[in-house]
Amino acid sequence: MHESDLSPADDPGTGKMPTPLPGLPAAGWIAWFSLREMARRKRLVSLGLINLLPVLVVLAVRLWFADRGITAHLQLAGLTHDTFIPFLIPIVAMAVGVSAIGEQIEEGTIVYTWTRPVRRWTIYLGRLLAAQGVAGGLLSLSLVLCFLVMVAGRPGVISWDFLKLYLQTFVIIILGTLTYTALFAAMGTFFKKPVLPALLFAFGWEKLVAGIPARVQELSLQFHLQNLVSRPQSVPEDLPGMLAAILNTAMHREPVPTWQSALVLVLVAAAATVLGVWLLRNKEIEK
Repeated sequence: MHESDLSPADDPGTGKMPTPLPGLPAAGWIAWFSLREMARRKRLVSLGLINLLPVLVVLAVRLWFADRGITAHLQLAGLTHDTFIPFLIPIVAMAVGVSAIGEQIEEGTIVYTWTRPVRRWTIYLGRLLAAQGVAGGLLSLSLVLCFLVMVAGRPGVISWDFLKLYLQTFVIIILGTLTYTALFAAMGTFFKKPVLPALLFAFGWEKLVAGIPARVQELSLQFHLQNLVSRPQSVPEDLPGMLAAILNTAMHREPVPTWQSALVLVLVAAAATVLGVWLLRNKEIEK
């Protein structure tokens, strides 16, 4: 057992280090209480309002563009590819992931958790699981509301292809949430002011790299998430769309298999979690 896994406080009765609680039950206990704490934060109200954006888009399509041939399948694929993946998943994961550990470190309140006989990796894992649960819950609720608006009063909209895309979108949201939240939680553990690095990564690096044709795109999480979406092909009519099509044709490459993108996301989430645990174990925090 690594000494940094436990609080330096000794058992007042024996003068010895108390026996730590079993790892997984301790992580589950921390996750449960952390989930209740995070669910009461005021920032969840603003995050909830942001997650209404795709719902309002779907509602607007039903009210004002019902005769334009924009099917529910096309709406869901477009929202997943252009709204959930590049914007909502990163912003929600950042809001809860950066603060999962970083906020407690900055405020010094994490030392109160260390007074319990638990290992540091269970603290990190429990807080991370709670953050992933909150982020995943918010995004999933947004998707459910989109579905309800799409099918309300129109049972004919529901088809096997639509349901398959809907379930696929759920999986993509959960996978993206797990990956981004794990990465932002590690940033929150490492940086004293993690918000700026997180913003630069999510809306600087990711946007820049994801828009570059050829293999460079594969260096972004956004690319791998979008690669999992079954998106109907459309002909670009605007000038930027035409230029992008020309560049993609000139720098043609074989498409990346979806299993490869899924594997990359799982490996990044696992690596970020391991890195975050290591950072917390070696973190020196002033009381």
